[in-house]
Amino acid sequence: MKPVRRVVTGHDAQGRSIFFMDSGIPDVFGGGGMEDFAAQGSLALAELWATGLPADNSGNKDSRRPGDYALEPSPGQMMLRIAEFPPEPEGLAKPGKGLESHPGFHKTDTVDFIIVLEGEVYSMMETGETLLKAGDVLIQRGTSHAWSNRSGKVCKIAAVMLNAKPL
Repeated sequence: MKPVRRVVTGHDAQGRSIFFMDSGIPDVFGGGGMEDFAAQGSLALAELWATGLPADNSGNKDSRRPGDYALEPSPGQMMLRIAEFPPEPEGLAKPGKGLESHPGFHKTDTVDFIIVLEGEVYSMMETGETLLKAGDVLIQRGTSHAWSNRSGKVCKIAAVMLNAKPL
């Protein structure tokens, strides 16, 4: 994935609105993809912002999470990501087989607001699936799920993830 342009606003010393960051955020996997998603191809992901709740708009500092990649935001945080799912190999998804329907099934202790920006992707649950297309929004609430891109083209999503109480 090419770097995602991130423009961040803030305030100057006089309290006026400013743009204080404008830069490209690279794929956290550097084109290698995430190991757990290897069967699907090289998932690309850019982490754009992480903050506690309520958010603190004081100061002008970067709010990306430091350190190694983690799937979930830290406790009490929200995170904004852009992800690209490459087309997966034909026959990888086996709808109707529960957790065995796809090798990418996983679960997070989060509420996720998923917005499809480009392309299409199947959101798979243990009991079914639905095709999401550009402009569609999915609110995912701590469920076991997988993403299946059977379109032959890259799918790009935006995800706002809020840390949630474990079920």
